[in-house]
This record gives sequence, structure tokens and C-alpha cells, in this order.
Amino acid sequence: MSGAAIFSLYRSVLLRGWPAALLLALMMSLLIDRLMLQLPEDLSLEALEQLQAFLVSATLWRSLLALGLLSLWPSCALVLCAHHLAGGTKAPAAGGLLAALRAYPAALLIALLFSVLVSAGLALLLVPGCYLAGALQWWVVALMVGDAKASQCLQQSWRRVSGHWWRSNTTAFIVTICGLGAGTLVSVFAGIAAHLLTAGLSLDAGARHIVALAVSVLANFVAAPAYPVALVASYRDLGAPAK
Repeated sequence: MSGAAIFSLYRSVLLRGWPAALLLALMMSLLIDRLMLQLPEDLSLEALEQLQAFLVSATLWRSLLALGLLSLWPSCALVLCAHHLAGGTKAPAAGGLLAALRAYPAALLIALLFSVLVSAGLALLLVPGCYLAGALQWWVVALMVGDAKASQCLQQSWRRVSGHWWRSNTTAFIVTICGLGAGTLVSVFAGIAAHLLTAGLSLDAGARHIVALAVSVLANFVAAPAYPVALVASYRDLGAPAK
């Protein structure tokens, strides 16, 4: 897919898959907000010790695990939505959330196996882990577009990327970075506007917090389709899997 086609797909997914994008943005923003409230406000020695303790705390890792498990649902929905729109068909109802919910149990099992394989590769040596992550990450597309059964998704991702690892991962990386960059720009401009608004209206701390949370949700909403669109675009470019 050309750059213009990918941009058009990104915009279409954002417009047609907005329920899934909004749900993913809310999950990410609420988690970030919760974690930020637990960070120290100064840079004193005691605060740095608290920060170090927080980074290795069970609370942080439980929160990240919960986000990973829950965000898989809207992420699968966005992948499905991107696939339909890229093929010129109508986006599924509710931004793909209903269809993704039916596939969610299988997605959880595959994601667990994917995490185990990548973690084992990283434990052995950094390079095998990175290679496995890059070769197997298209399992979610294989699952959602209906080309493979749950037990075959990782295998199909491996076969499809075989011989094209650099090409496929470079495409996915560039598209993802561009999407995250768009979200960052929205965050900057919306943050400036929010700062001027709160300063002009003399809002209290609670209201300022709500405004800041709204800015975070908006930025994450814009960035939400980045990775799903990147996966679908590169997956379609790869064509049929190698035999």
C-alpha cells in the first residue's frame, strides 16, 4: 500500500471505528492517570527512592497486565475494521467491537502463547526475542480476518513474514510512529488550548485534572488506530503466505 492509501485507511478507521478507538483511548488514559497520581511530585532523594520502589511494585505490573489484557479487545476490533475498509467493504457494527468480543477468548490464548515465546527468546538472547516478536505479531490479523483458525494464527504469521521480516516490520514501524506522532501533536496543541482555558476560567484543581484527562483521551484516540492499521497494511502487502 502506498503512503497515501495508508493515510486514507488510517483516517477511515478513525472515523468508522471510533467506538473501538475511543474505548482503547479511555483504557490507556485512565491507566496513565492512575499511575501518574502515584508518582512523586519532586526530585528529592526520598522521592527518587519512592519512584524506584514504584517501578518494581506489584501495582505497576498488575496495572500494565490489566491494560494488556483489556486493550486486546478494542485492538482486535480496530484490526478487523481496518481489514474491511482496506478491502473496500463496510466497517463492522460498533467499530468491530461485537465481532472482536466473540474472538476475544481465542485472542487471549494466542496472546499468552505469543508472550511466552517472545519472553523465552529474550531470555536466551535479545536478538531471537526481537525476531520472534517481529515474525509472530501478525497473528492478530490472521485471527480477525478469518484466514486461519486460532491454532494456526502464529504459524500463518511466521509463514507470511518469512523472507520479508525487514520489509514488513519497517512498514509497521513507520506507520505506527507516524500515528503516534499525530497523537503527540494533538496532545501538544490540545494541551496548550487547555492551559489557556483553565488559566482564563480560573478552574480549581479537580476541574483542571478533568481537562488534562480529556486531553489525554483525545491524544490517545487519535493514536489508537496506528498499530492496527500498520499491521493490516503490511499484512496485505505481504500477500499470500509462503508454502
